[in-house]
Amino acid sequence: MQTALSELQLPPEPHPPVIAIEDVSRDLSRILERAEVQAWLDLYAAAPADFAARQELSLARQGDLAWTTCTTIPFIHFNCVKNFGVDSAATESQLDALLAHYRAAGISRPWFHVNPHSEPSRLRCWLEARGLQRQGGWERIYRGAEPLPSEPLFSADGVSIERVTTATASDWAAFIDRSYRLPTSPWLLALVGRPGWHHYMAKRDGAVAAVRSLFIGADGAAWSGIDAPVPGIMTPSFDLDAVLGEALVRDGIAAGAKLFVADIEAPHEERDGPAYRNYARVGFRIAYFRSHYSYLPASSN
Repeated sequence: MQTALSELQLPPEPHPPVIAIEDVSRDLSRILERAEVQAWLDLYAAAPADFAARQELSLARQGDLAWTTCTTIPFIHFNCVKNFGVDSAATESQLDALLAHYRAAGISRPWFHVNPHSEPSRLRCWLEARGLQRQGGWERIYRGAEPLPSEPLFSADGVSIERVTTATASDWAAFIDRSYRLPTSPWLLALVGRPGWHHYMAKRDGAVAAVRSLFIGADGAAWSGIDAPVPGIMTPSFDLDAVLGEALVRDGIAAGAKLFVADIEAPHEERDGPAYRNYARVGFRIAYFRSHYSYLPASSN
């Protein structure tokens, strides 16, 4: 009997990741998650009262737990439980109370982040038993304060990097709102000049082409976000975000940051691709994949 050619061929060797993958401890995972949570706590504290009232925007806390609610803007970050099962083990009664809160507010798709260290281990089962499903996720990445080489790592032709000032804040905020189709400019403007926040724009021919922000907490943990356009999702190019990311790390180290936390929002199964290569070059490592759980959209089959 003739043997199929495919049976004679050796399987391809697995492609090695282009970025280091760390086996982080539960304690470190809590520190990484807190870096983001403290950024969001400060971000919500900065929201103008009239804007928050108009958009029905709020952040609530119960011990270590924090969750956001917004009835007018269906954006994942604004209706999300930030650290469920992170600082302390989640309970089913907590989960049911949170889901009841979102139902009462008319929010049909609240979001929960789950990482490999979230407690208890059956948390995913609890979510799925209540109809929530895993809908992708992001790579949580981090680096320490190790200095970068003196020579620039990235460049883009005709692009300049500028820190956002009160004079340029409206251009920066308008760019973000156009990118995401959001009405958040009054909120964003309140972050310019606020202690801990550092905002950057990549400009080409005098026009804003990409943005990214960094929040450095009192403990030196820095979270990177408020980025647009998101490379791999909103734009095919990763070049501008790489230049911005390098600028944030360099300035963050100079400002006293001890730890940097960010996400790769367009994950790749083999952990390869421009985002992984760029972040590895700046010294980031993968901590874990953070899954996102929510209900499927009403239009889904």
